[in-house]
Amino acid sequence: MTIINSVPIRAAALAAVVALGLVSRRLHSGFLLFDKSLGDALYAVMVYLLVTLVRPKWAAEKSAALALAICFALEAFQATGIPLRHADSPIVRWVLGTTFAWHDVVCYVVGIATVLALEGLLAWRRARASA
Repeated sequence: MTIINSVPIRAAALAAVVALGLVSRRLHSGFLLFDKSLGDALYAVMVYLLVTLVRPKWAAEKSAALALAICFALEAFQATGIPLRHADSPIVRWVLGTTFAWHDVVCYVVGIATVLALEGLLAWRRARASA
């Protein structure tokens, strides 16, 4: 089970992640980790949070595995070229993406690893506080 069981807290975290992801795409600092990589990692975190909202009783690892599988599936779909043919649609560009990139795959792994590390840290702190 994920450590933060509160739906409002998860929903607020989701809103914050989406907002930060959008900011990272709109504001260009010239720093690749902020301009490109952060948004891709946050995309994976967003998918993870959506999974935890739909399946709140799942273990964090199970939620993370499904979130990563969804991200990989979407990236593989981009490799078909179908999203690129519909790149004029903002929904396709912002939600699905248009072109496959290994960089994105690496960022998804980093995002999921980060959220799992955070879940682990929160579990450790909770266990330590109750001991």
